[in-house]
Amino acid sequence: MNIQNVTCEFTHHPISLDCRHPRFSWEIEAQENNIFQASYQIIVRDESGNLMWDSGVRNSSDSTGIPYDGTELKSASVYTYKISIRTNTGETADSGEHAFETAFFDLSGWKSRWIEPDPLPQLPVNPLLTARQEWETSLAAMMRGEPVEMKLEGDILDGLPLEPYDPAVRLRHTYVSASPAVKARLYVTAHGMYEVKINGKPVTDSLLNPGFTTYDKRLKYQVYNVDSLICPGQNAIAATVADGWYKGKIAIGRGCEYGEVPGLLLQLELTGPDGTQQIVTSGEGWKYSFDGPVRTADLFLGEVFDARMDDGDPSLSGYDDSAWKTAQVKSSPDKTLEAQASPLARVFKEVPAREILTAPNGDTIIDFGQNLAGVIRVQVHEPTGTEITFEHGEQLDKDGNYFYCFSGTNKEQKDTYICGEAEYETFEPHFTYHGFRYVRVTGGTDWKKEDFTALAVSTDNEVTGTFCCSNEQINQLQSNIYWSQRSNNITIPTDCPTREKAGWTGDVFVYGATALFNQDMTAFYEDWLKSIRAEQMENGHILGTVPQIKNYVQQAYAGSLGWGDVIMTLPLQLYGLRGDKDVLAANYEAMGKWMEAMVQAADELPMPSNTLGAPTSDTPESGRSLENQHYLINSGFHFGDWIIPSVVNEQGFTDGPASAFLTMNYVGSSLLAADADMYAEISELLGHKKNAKKYWAYAARVRQAFEEEYVSPDGRLGQEMQGNYILALKHHMVSAEKEPLLAARLDELVAANRFRLDTGFMSTPHLLDILCEYGYQDTAWKVLLQTECPSWLYEIRQGATTIWENWDAVRPDGELAGCSFNHYAFGCVGDFLYRRVLGLQNAGTAYDRILISPEYGCPFEWAEGSYHCPHGTIKLKWEKDGDKVLVTGSIPANTSAGLKLPDGTVNELGNGKFKVAAPL
Repeated sequence: MNIQNVTCEFTHHPISLDCRHPRFSWEIEAQENNIFQASYQIIVRDESGNLMWDSGVRNSSDSTGIPYDGTELKSASVYTYKISIRTNTGETADSGEHAFETAFFDLSGWKSRWIEPDPLPQLPVNPLLTARQEWETSLAAMMRGEPVEMKLEGDILDGLPLEPYDPAVRLRHTYVSASPAVKARLYVTAHGMYEVKINGKPVTDSLLNPGFTTYDKRLKYQVYNVDSLICPGQNAIAATVADGWYKGKIAIGRGCEYGEVPGLLLQLELTGPDGTQQIVTSGEGWKYSFDGPVRTADLFLGEVFDARMDDGDPSLSGYDDSAWKTAQVKSSPDKTLEAQASPLARVFKEVPAREILTAPNGDTIIDFGQNLAGVIRVQVHEPTGTEITFEHGEQLDKDGNYFYCFSGTNKEQKDTYICGEAEYETFEPHFTYHGFRYVRVTGGTDWKKEDFTALAVSTDNEVTGTFCCSNEQINQLQSNIYWSQRSNNITIPTDCPTREKAGWTGDVFVYGATALFNQDMTAFYEDWLKSIRAEQMENGHILGTVPQIKNYVQQAYAGSLGWGDVIMTLPLQLYGLRGDKDVLAANYEAMGKWMEAMVQAADELPMPSNTLGAPTSDTPESGRSLENQHYLINSGFHFGDWIIPSVVNEQGFTDGPASAFLTMNYVGSSLLAADADMYAEISELLGHKKNAKKYWAYAARVRQAFEEEYVSPDGRLGQEMQGNYILALKHHMVSAEKEPLLAARLDELVAANRFRLDTGFMSTPHLLDILCEYGYQDTAWKVLLQTECPSWLYEIRQGATTIWENWDAVRPDGELAGCSFNHYAFGCVGDFLYRRVLGLQNAGTAYDRILISPEYGCPFEWAEGSYHCPHGTIKLKWEKDGDKVLVTGSIPANTSAGLKLPDGTVNELGNGKFKVAAPL
């Protein structure tokens, strides 16, 4: 027996903690069955060996999220800790020594100041200000009842100029180190996207730092161990800062939304053998130059690299910087600074080119065989000055030619390399990333597929889940889900890696459960929740994107149910996973503000122009029906069941906005009741009994209003959409006697649609579960295995390697929609595959109780998978053999499992290895 996977703040050996009560977790690896932890003890010491905390022997099975409760920790310090346990058998084990390091708890630790280059010319008026003013003027006129020309925010911004595309700035400094450093830590962040090198070596293999952050509210800095990079005597440090999210053209924006000038904040702390400390800071003595090889770098347009301008490595002490200018010393850091303890983005897989295609129109196209997010690395052998462009796209058109719907725009994903003097050169963009499977190459000759490698990038969240079964199309679906998840968790959770790269809250609301099966997202999601809280409006609204996409000017005033709801669903999911109430407590105030904002939204009576989703456009004048209107979503705008396949535009493709207007009242009202339930549940868990009672009563009243206004006596909804029925059943919006009627009607609607789904964002996660729960398993399997459009396996038959944004991204006639082909939201079915097909279910809190309950009647011969839960790895396989099923696997120590057999009885397994055969 031993202790393994020891973490502090859910990360291994963190060096950047700025919390004063970090949480410890561990797992028990045991060779015997039915091993349970009986007690534990945690001892923490400082660098000098002084005791900081002795938890004492605690008679508890807890092993995840145990908070530090000792002497106050100090900034920028190293601490060691050891965990000891005793089991139910009397056996003992200890973890050995582990360490964590703190960053700066307050601003007093920062001795550095921001530095900047002299500003380059920008537009006299920021286009964002103009766009806001135009929209606010139109909105005010509409509120006065005046006729206005209705413009979407994209139309407004498309008519405005772009800020200039500027070169990346290089900054450097030299210093003398009097003695070897036994400890060296670099603290750094930027206004823009940075890379830092010391003495010719990069300080990290992580990318895109400091990531997409709410620069004006919450700016993360990173900490690096640079012990091996410092040498006695002369040293040099250099940084390159590109536009990044700070001043780049985000989504539909025109640039400079957080600022116009890139900046660097850096502090290098060195400790000598005798304990003396030397601090190197950004400030006086730094120089800068815009004359480096990175001529432009934009997250959406791409990077231009001119190798002819590569004049050496500024991070080497012998580099000649005589032509460089003195950097401006600006302000000291402010309270927006936070240390990043969550994982960073890295290359997680190198994908070699599959083949080089010559398209029907003559283009040279590199096919990597997998849609992904990242960049390419290409070996170049061309004369000096040769210009080569690399355009990135996700799909070929129906004729086999290159396709990217934003080609020719400021989101065209085109990198450019201008060859230098070396005979062989390597191009690898560092300050952008793209979504692509295909790359169109223009320029250069005699390309070989061996010249090209795709570098798939993602935040370094540990992979925790695996799933496969006897159906290869379902296995490909699982692969597509995984690749979309990796592609859309790059510094924040995003919707797509192409046109937006935006932290849409609704996507995580839909997909969070699946994400938590595939990877350990705890630290990543807790970090993002901090940004949600920072971005929450004073009126309680949580907007659709976090960090807020400022150029979405029409969405800057109010949030939507199903999107802002992530402030409750995500902490509740993390609590279920870890059993840590801290995540609930940290977000409880924000939850309450959101809940009250939605109560107020429901209380507003509808206007005639805002009743598109209601059964009638007439507002009752008095009586019970009028009272009910105050408990229904019937005014304002909500995204509803976004992207319903049957709701199409003039071109015949799925229409998201039309789906929203059509369904937002039914969907929003169901979600309102669900919000009240969740808030009441969380209030109960945290001991806020009064709030719990209040919101359970409120949820009941919403359900009364829904049934009285929207449901007929024979169990029909006034608006017959699959999603409306699914959500009404999921959230129990009707009385128990009517639920079977609604379920039967849902089954009829699905059958009438030839067993094809017709669901959007909000209802798709629950479609198969609801059918199974109400006895329509056969219908559920037909929907899952459907291969006609719209369906999951239709995408597989079309050759998809990631999940599409729209069900009809590639229509049966071969026409392509102007949408993303790498969008994880509809991959939410992955949660169903783990829970219902494999049968792996969290039956307690933090997997202290596991239920293995496959749907034995599913149309598969076997399923196999694993999940690394907080106690260790659960392994599971079931296989049918004639009229029997064999279930084998292993359950980690310190938890227990039950196996639900085909006859409905539960066989207690305890923990350890097991093998059970049962009749089907």
